[in-house]
Amino acid sequence: MKIMCSILLFSILVISCGERRVPEGQTVGAGLQKISNLTDSQIQELRDSGAEIIVQETDYVVVRTTKMTKPMAFSATPIEEQDLVQRLIHVYVPDSTALQTVINSGVDFWQVDGDTAIARAFDLYIRDLQNTGLTVRIVAQDASQWLKGRK
Repeated sequence: MKIMCSILLFSILVISCGERRVPEGQTVGAGLQKISNLTDSQIQELRDSGAEIIVQETDYVVVRTTKMTKPMAFSATPIEEQDLVQRLIHVYVPDSTALQTVINSGVDFWQVDGDTAIARAFDLYIRDLQNTGLTVRIVAQDASQWLKGRK
């Protein structure tokens, strides 16, 4: 009997100390996650659930989830630095209020050239600027690659 109890306790200890894995198809906790191969409707479903889409590439999205995000049935993986792609953008700024909106938006503001603000931004910030009514033109899909090409 003692041996049986010892084996049972040892088994419970091993199971409880083992690596905790998130089952396939379940959401991972709060933070940045990479989700691959989503359709447009699935991306919209993510937005509707409360996830913020930071980067949207053709084959993956990087989302920021919170504990408030509705659970979704997508498999997520941790992000890597190269997944965080920023776009080089030009934003038409007709007045100082528009310029202040760009500066406060969270973009990596570079400079103003006439009536155009030049910045580097994640897709999330580009959508936010467009939602305020500002005209945003994406100059380069990957600002870091554009910079390398300029050197």
